[in-house]
Amino acid sequence: MIERADIAIRLVEERTRTGFTQADFARKLDISREGLRLYELGQRGLSAEFLAQAAALGVDVQYVLTGVPSANRAEAEKAAQPQVNVSSGGNANVVQVAQAGSTIHLVNTQNHVTHTKAEVKPGDQHITEAQAAKLTELVRQIVELETQLKKAPKSFRSVWSALNAHCGVTRYLLIALEDFPKAEKYLRQWIGRLNSMASAPVADNETWRKRRYSYIKINTKDDSDWLAAYLKKTFKVTSLTELSDEQLDRTYRAVAARKRKPRSPNGA
Repeated sequence: MIERADIAIRLVEERTRTGFTQADFARKLDISREGLRLYELGQRGLSAEFLAQAAALGVDVQYVLTGVPSANRAEAEKAAQPQVNVSSGGNANVVQVAQAGSTIHLVNTQNHVTHTKAEVKPGDQHITEAQAAKLTELVRQIVELETQLKKAPKSFRSVWSALNAHCGVTRYLLIALEDFPKAEKYLRQWIGRLNSMASAPVADNETWRKRRYSYIKINTKDDSDWLAAYLKKTFKVTSLTELSDEQLDRTYRAVAARKRKPRSPNGA
């Protein structure tokens, strides 16, 4: 199943690869910057007209939609580059194809240096597809919360860039297998900070409470007696759903603090 969030991430990747800023890309596509932002957040489906215009700008539409680069992308990029003819004496002339009426400038270089860029591809030493999917979902949650809670929210690109920098890689698929816990912890802490903002319960109360319920239940599933005792002693209730937002947040923090502490042999 193709997820809209994944398509949005790949759209940002392609826009970056083709060298467009968000403002330039929106102008070339004749749409508003806000409209493009919604596309890149995965909050609006891509239309056929949008994809056709993007393809004309060099975007690999097949990759955006499926995650599989098109076969002719490398050839298209190569064809767009200048041709370099090197003579037997070591001189190099850069040749561009000129249109009728154009002025042709020949540039002669005595010392031609060719730089080769090595491309690192994901392998067995990097995170698995399942782990990559998990990180993608966490990033989606972060962007969603950022959009709900902040006036200047982080974009998918910003969050991925921050994660890549934290893990010392250029692409998230190159995160080392042993660094997956580090990456996951980084994103979950980010989500935790957003959920702890004073505006979080107000912005989307139902979603906020569901996330609190989920966290509390997951982290007390092996010690439900403790949770039941805590609720009864502290709030005189027997269910999380009976708690107010403030009480639910207190319970969440109590569980988080308890999780950080080393467990004693008697489970206290």
